[in-house]
Amino acid sequence: MNARLEKFDGAFLLLLAVAAAFVPFVLSGYEIKLATTITIQAGLAVALGFVVGPAGLTSVGHAAFYGVAAYILAMMSPKSGPADMLLTAAIAIFGAAAFALVVGAVSIRSRGMYFILMTIAFGQLGYHLFNDTGIGGKSDGSYVQFRPELHLFWTDVSFDKAPRFYMLVYVVVFLVVGACWWLRRSAFGSVLLAARDNEARTRAFGFSPYVVRLIAFVISGGMAGAMGYLTAAQHGFVAPQMLAWHASAFALVMVLIGGKDTTSGPAIGAILLLLAEEILQRWTEHWLVGVGLIIVVAVIAAPRGLVPFVAGLFAPKQAHHG
Repeated sequence: MNARLEKFDGAFLLLLAVAAAFVPFVLSGYEIKLATTITIQAGLAVALGFVVGPAGLTSVGHAAFYGVAAYILAMMSPKSGPADMLLTAAIAIFGAAAFALVVGAVSIRSRGMYFILMTIAFGQLGYHLFNDTGIGGKSDGSYVQFRPELHLFWTDVSFDKAPRFYMLVYVVVFLVVGACWWLRRSAFGSVLLAARDNEARTRAFGFSPYVVRLIAFVISGGMAGAMGYLTAAQHGFVAPQMLAWHASAFALVMVLIGGKDTTSGPAIGAILLLLAEEILQRWTEHWLVGVGLIIVVAVIAAPRGLVPFVAGLFAPKQAHHG
């Protein structure tokens, strides 16, 4: 990432963080719930972008990790009271990361289209596991009767109110985005980029491209699991469709529209698509056509993503100024 793009990436992240912090104070009711959903999906897109960008792994199976964590919360939640948030979240994220380890260990040995097909296959395997068997209520899904509570030594914190739950989501997504930002710029991120661009040179320096990619894939899967956990807690319901390949594909579109080589790009892609979906649904029953047109225009106008496109608009001005 060049210096200009890196500055724009950081500026967009800062702008998004500040704007999102004001949501509970300026919005109410359904608007806060919508903002919560968008924030969670932005976190999922950023997690996916971490492997699509630096690792060069086009995963179309990340919804499986997202859905597995959601189902773990549903299966662990008591029927008579709220679950322990720290315990259930830890197990859900670990479960998603463990599944990502299995998927990655097998799939990363493939290349290109074959890797994509492998991730789709594993995602559909997860979908049919919950849809066709008795695990998690089959095709009817499963309910989370009570939103988890945070049990601290001195008090219990409930998240029944929408503004408070939004702030929980904001903090978790902020941590995920911050971790992705740091990892992309860390020594590990440099090795990951090297493995993507030149495997032979990476091996010459003593690193295994396979192991580095697998570590990134597992980290990303765990982050996707955290977003699935929050989704289950928000809606109180999980369904097999959460794991289906089209859910992964939609997240991938968010990444590519915003810019896979940035941290802010996937989040901006998520915000754009979900807001467009919400607005168009109110205007017409053919809203999917409108969403499709937005995707087509965005890809044609900004093939590298919206954030790199905006950064590029300022390049001539900066060069002239210098």
